[in-house]
Amino acid sequence: MDDLTAAPRYRELDPAHLDPAQRRIFEEIGRPRAGAVPAPFHIYVESPELAETAQALGAFCRYRTGLPPRLSELAILTTAAHWGAEYEFGVHAREARKAGVPEAEIEALAAGRRPHFTDPDAALVHDFAGAVYREKDVPDELFAAAVERFGRRTVIELTGLLGYYSMIAIALRVFRVPPPA
Repeated sequence: MDDLTAAPRYRELDPAHLDPAQRRIFEEIGRPRAGAVPAPFHIYVESPELAETAQALGAFCRYRTGLPPRLSELAILTTAAHWGAEYEFGVHAREARKAGVPEAEIEALAAGRRPHFTDPDAALVHDFAGAVYREKDVPDELFAAAVERFGRRTVIELTGLLGYYSMIAIALRVFRVPPPA
């Protein structure tokens, strides 16, 4: 039997070879990024409805939750590390640095370790995400602490962010997208 684990699956799309629905969403996704379309969307554009829906949800999860960018990026890195999604981790490590996540925290996450946090909010977000991935639940005490600190709405949004970036990480893994250069 052939070893299927080494077969490449990811392909960058050429807009010239897309049907009109695919081209429309491809261009829409690239517009705010100076024409650059991130790797996950090269996968999703083959299903234009999925790409369009994922793009809208991703824009909300990344830019409009109640979390500041620093904590959103920390949650994304925690997710990428959990799933072993090197592309996602590489892209968001750059964004995390810009948002003020300390390099030592990024390095610890990359190495699969819990960072030593000086910021209790960062520790809370990381521990919340870690509980989701380890336990597939969040203990009552941790849930209550997150709600008390961030409010129920933001905890709902954090949970959605974890789900969205897990979806992205799974696609990156299934389609074997290499880390960014």
